[in-house]
This record gives sequence, structure tokens and C-alpha cells, in this order.
Amino acid sequence: MKVAVIGAGAVGGLIAARLTAAGLPAALVARRRTLDTLRRDGLTVEGPSGRPVTVRPEVTDDTLALGPQDVVVLAVPSPLLTDVLDLLLPLLGPKTRLVPVVGGVPWWYPADGSFGGPLKAVDPKGLLSDAIPADRIVGAVARVAVERRTPGYLRHLGGLRLALGPAAGSEGTKDLAALFGAGGFNALAVPDIRAEVWTALLAPFAFGLLGLATGKTAQEIAHDDALQPTFAAVVEEVLALSAALGHPATAKVEDVWTMAQHPGRIRPALRADVAAGRRAEIEAVLDAPLELAKRAGLSLPTVTGLLSAVRADTRQ
Repeated sequence: MKVAVIGAGAVGGLIAARLTAAGLPAALVARRRTLDTLRRDGLTVEGPSGRPVTVRPEVTDDTLALGPQDVVVLAVPSPLLTDVLDLLLPLLGPKTRLVPVVGGVPWWYPADGSFGGPLKAVDPKGLLSDAIPADRIVGAVARVAVERRTPGYLRHLGGLRLALGPAAGSEGTKDLAALFGAGGFNALAVPDIRAEVWTALLAPFAFGLLGLATGKTAQEIAHDDALQPTFAAVVEEVLALSAALGHPATAKVEDVWTMAQHPGRIRPALRADVAAGRRAEIEAVLDAPLELAKRAGLSLPTVTGLLSAVRADTRQ
């Protein structure tokens, strides 16, 4: 099976490294400094036990030379997805399956036709929806904690769960679960990938929104009893939204609250990204859920109140 991974960041690098270490070579698509570093030094992953392992996957920026693949893993932050379409399209053959591992609500969420057209928050011009056939997309939700220390060094803190399910149609994903399982992931073919999206979104949404509103980290929020009622109200509103859309998240408020006790589990760190001037995934984590709520005719009073306060503060 020919496999390529676009994106040599934390998650994409971990996937390529584990597949390569298991004898399942995956070509890793990278650019510029990252490309040069990986070609020279390989990719080192420090596991939870602290022992680093270096692998040398094939690394390239020439996807025309790679040609069509059986599986393409797309592990790029949501705001940068359209920037890599030129790399992606040469890899897509008639039977290629695309596995996007992205945070927040992905652009493919409305792919089954139940929620209207493309989400303006994450696919404003419909470029992704137009370029990638929905029936070729296998949605993926990763529960891994991994940090990218340098372009060639990753620190895997824990977690290897990878849920997989078709974005549209009913084509099976058991063979893909077996592929990633051979790389050591706890890969599962799930019946409702959108429910997995909502379950994974709860912590980034709640901690991200409250972080922007208060200036506190997830750990600080989790230790501030005064914020717990507001936090609970935010999570309950998102749980209600997921249920109203027919894909209820499976976590509870207390489950999300305790996630902040584990460093690296809350991604993306919206407050830190905004403060550092980095491109945050606000569109996928906050704006897309609100767009879906509007389409469903559902109000989120606590969420919209906090966002109004954040935006008013930003304008000052």
C-alpha cells in the first residue's frame, strides 16, 4: 500500500515515524527548512518513556514524482489547508483515500449533505469541497499528545487513539484501521465520525474560549473554581449542539474538566497562539461550531456572550 503524509508537524510527523518504524514506509511531504532538516538528520521521536528513536522516512516536496497514492494523510492546520492543495492534488488517483487529521470542525463535516453547503468558517470559497471528492474522504480524529520541539524532533507525551470513519457514504475503513494499528495506533473504525469530532472538540472549544476571555491557561482555568459554572455552561451548550445536529458527543462536563490535568492534551492553544501572533485555529474550533448552530437555529447564549466580550476587548 502506497502511503503519503502531508505535513511534518507534530501529528503528521508522529504518524509517518510510527509507520516507518513498523516497516510500513510512508513518504513524508514537507517544505523548506523542515524538508532540509529531515533529509539531513531524520525524524526523532521521544516517547513517553523518554527513549528517543530516529527514523528516516522518504521526505520530499515533489508530489508529482510520488504520483497517486493509495492513502494520503493530510495533517496540516486548518488555516493552511488551501495552501497545500498544490501538493495534495498530484497524490490523488482514482481510488486514493484521503485521511485528514485536523483539529476542530473539519471542512468535510457537511459532506453528507445534512448540513447545507461548505462551511464558510473553514472553507470560505469552497475550494476544499470543490477539489476533493467527499466520497474519498475518511474522517480521522486523533487523541494524541505530541509536541514538535524542532523540525526534526518530536516529543510524544501519550495517547495513540485514532478514530476513522467515512465522511460520506458507507465505505468500510477496517483496512485503514489495520494499517494504522500496525503502526502502533489504537485505530478504530467508528460508526459515527462526526460524534468523534464533537467529543474531541469539547476541551479545545471550552478551554480555548475561556482562555481568550480570561487570559488564563487551561491548567489555570481548571484550578479556578469561580470559572467552573461558566465552563460547565459552555460545555453543555456544545453538547446540546452536537445532539441537535444528530451526532451527540459522548463526553461529560467532568471528563472535559479533568483533561486539563494532562499537559499537552488541550489543542489548539488559542490564547497562546493569538498572543504569539501565530495563525490560530479559531475558525475551526470556534467559528465553525457557531455557523452550524446558526444553521440549526440553536442559540448558545453563554458562548456568544463570551465571544462578544472577547471581540470587544480585541477592538480596544
